[in-house]
Amino acid sequence: MPSATFTESVVIDAAPGDVWDRLQEPGIWESVGPVQKVWDPTIEDGVLLGFKWSTDIGGKVYKGVGTALEHNRPDRYVLDLDAGEMAGKVSANLSPGNPGGTAAEVSIELRSKGMLSSLFFPAIKNAVGSGFPEQVADMGVQLSD
Repeated sequence: MPSATFTESVVIDAAPGDVWDRLQEPGIWESVGPVQKVWDPTIEDGVLLGFKWSTDIGGKVYKGVGTALEHNRPDRYVLDLDAGEMAGKVSANLSPGNPGGTAAEVSIELRSKGMLSSLFFPAIKNAVGSGFPEQVADMGVQLSD
């Protein structure tokens, strides 16, 4: 099945631990990759373990589930995104950056899981790929002090 990976970096004016804590807020994940809306989060001990999400592609709404695969404060947070026909993984790797700040590398791996999504995968790949740099920049602003 087709797949694609996109990676962007952003410098955030907040310490890695603070950035990691803000990544646990469900709304941060809206507008990252294919995710447009987030609801019904599961948070335990300050960790976002999962949520439901949706996206509208060409007038068709796809609903999915986001599940934390890794949550290593303050260095890494990884979400699995599954919407049946398509899936992906979003990773945020955090390290100390500018004085008191954070250098964040955010990547998304998209993959098609079914025949129908394989047919539309080039359009999905282009849509996510073209918007991902701006999405990560916007995420960086939201994660700053």
